Amino acid sequence: MKQSNKLETWGSETTMNLNNILYQNIQASPYFKHLYELKTYHEVIDEIFNHVESLEPFLKGTTASTAFCLLYKLWTLRLTVKQVNGLIQHTDSPHIRALGFLYLRYVCKPIHLWEWFEEYLDDEEEVQIQGGPRPVIITVGKMCRQLLTEQKWLGTILPRIPVPIAREIEQKLKERSQPHLPQRRESPTYDLEPKRSAERSIRREDEERNYGRSRSRSADRRTHRVRDHEYERSRRERRDRDSDRDRDRDHRDRRRSRSRSRHRRHRSSSRDRKDRDRRGSYDYDRRYDDDRRRRHDDDRHERRRSRSPRS
Repeated sequence: MKQSNKLETWGSETTMNLNNILYQNIQASPYFKHLYELKTYHEVIDEIFNHVESLEPFLKGTTASTAFCLLYKLWTLRLTVKQVNGLIQHTDSPHIRALGFLYLRYVCKPIHLWEWFEEYLDDEEEVQIQGGPRPVIITVGKMCRQLLTEQKWLGTILPRIPVPIAREIEQKLKERSQPHLPQRRESPTYDLEPKRSAERSIRREDEERNYGRSRSRSADRRTHRVRDHEYERSRRERRDRDSDRDRDRDHRDRRRSRSRSRHRRHRSSSRDRKDRDRRGSYDYDRRYDDDRRRRHDDDRHERRRSRSPRS
């Protein structure tokens, strides 16, 4: 922050960088016109303490709220750095502090925002930002984070922070959120060269001894691997022989079953053919007997007619 007592501002000197609709409703508000009677900084502070209960920009519809009317009244007083510090450090009401942070967010140069807000990002004092049957209460620290990172405050647009400054603020917030790890202490250094040489020689002897043992163990492992390989090969060959034998047996069984079924079908077809031949000859004989009998009856009838006297 600057050593001068004058607060560096930016943007519109008339609208305080407020949204145009909000600015017009503040100007048309009867309550804001009533605030013309307040002439000093301390009178406005007392008015905030007595009448501000939430921080919405609008009350009903587009009616400007008491909090934002008083916020613009503070702008008309052109607060100094000392007066802004008095706002954000006030002990009587959290709403006085909240209006101080809103004042900074609207008029302070973006490059100085982090310097103003950094000290209060973890502030645990609670403030009611919305009224009604379900009031919304947050901490002052959370409100400061929202003002730095979001583009709106309870539905109204905040002044735009330039992209490089916004990225820098996000990076600083991310660094604050990461836990700080304790620094590792460096171990003291001593002259350990004689001890290290002795340790190296002992290690070398152990390695040579272990190398001889490992060679013998590796030879044993190779022998075991050869034996295991031969055993596996013999077992695989035995399994293959068994599978071939089973396959041949299944093939023979299928051939036998097919031959049996074929022989059975042949026997049944020959038996049926004989039965058909037998029935056909029987029917033929019966039809022949019937014809003979019919002819015999006709002859008898003719003879009787011939013998009977003519009338």
